[in-house]
Amino acid sequence: MPCIDIHTHYAPDEDGNLFIKNISPSDIAINLQPGGFYSVGLHPWFIGNNHNHKDQLLELDHKVELPEVIAVGECGLDKLANTETQLQLEIFIHHLELAEKANKPLVIHCVKAYNEISHLKRKMKPKVPWILHGYSGNEFITKQLLLLDFYFSLGKIIFDEQAQVRKALPLIPADHVFFETDEWKQPVDLVYKEFARLKGISLEDLSEQVMWNFRQVFIR
Repeated sequence: MPCIDIHTHYAPDEDGNLFIKNISPSDIAINLQPGGFYSVGLHPWFIGNNHNHKDQLLELDHKVELPEVIAVGECGLDKLANTETQLQLEIFIHHLELAEKANKPLVIHCVKAYNEISHLKRKMKPKVPWILHGYSGNEFITKQLLLLDFYFSLGKIIFDEQAQVRKALPLIPADHVFFETDEWKQPVDLVYKEFARLKGISLEDLSEQVMWNFRQVFIR
C-alpha cells in the first residue's frame, strides 16, 4: 500500500507515489507524474500589505477549477507573519468560501491561531473537511479540535521527543490523520513508520487507513 504525502513542496523523484504538491496562485501548474495532484492557496506569509493579493485571489479562483487541483490551501492564520491580522482573516475567509463552492477540502496553516480558526469553523459550519497541516498542538488543543471534526496532518515534528504533539498522538483517531513532508526533503514513509511505532500499529494497517481517509476527504 503506497504512503500518501498530502502536503509537499517537492514532487518525488520516482513515479507511482501519491502526493499533493502545494503551489501558490501565481505558480504555473504543469503536468505532474502519475499519482500527483495539486493544492493551491495563498500562504499568510506571502500576502503582503498591498493590493497584489487581489490579482492572486483571481488567479486562485481560476486554478481551483482545474481537475488536478484537489484541495484549497495552504491558507490560514499566522500570528507571527508580517501580514496584518485583518487582511489574513479576509483572505482566509475567501479560501474557505471557495473550498465550499468547489467542494474541495481546505488545507490550513495555523500558528498561534487555533481559537480563531475554531471559531470560524463553528460559525461557518463547512461541509468540506478542514485539515490542519504540520499539526503541532498539545493535548488540550487536540481535544478541542476533535470536537469540531478537524483532520490532522503530521510531519517531521513527531520525531522531536520534546514536541507537545507527541503527547497528543494517542488522542488522534486513525480515521482523522494524514502525513506530509512539507519542505522536508525526505520520503513521507519515514513519518508513517515513526507514527506506527509510537502508536504500536503495523505500517500496513496504517497505510490502508490513510488511503481510506484520502479517498473520503480528497476524492469526493
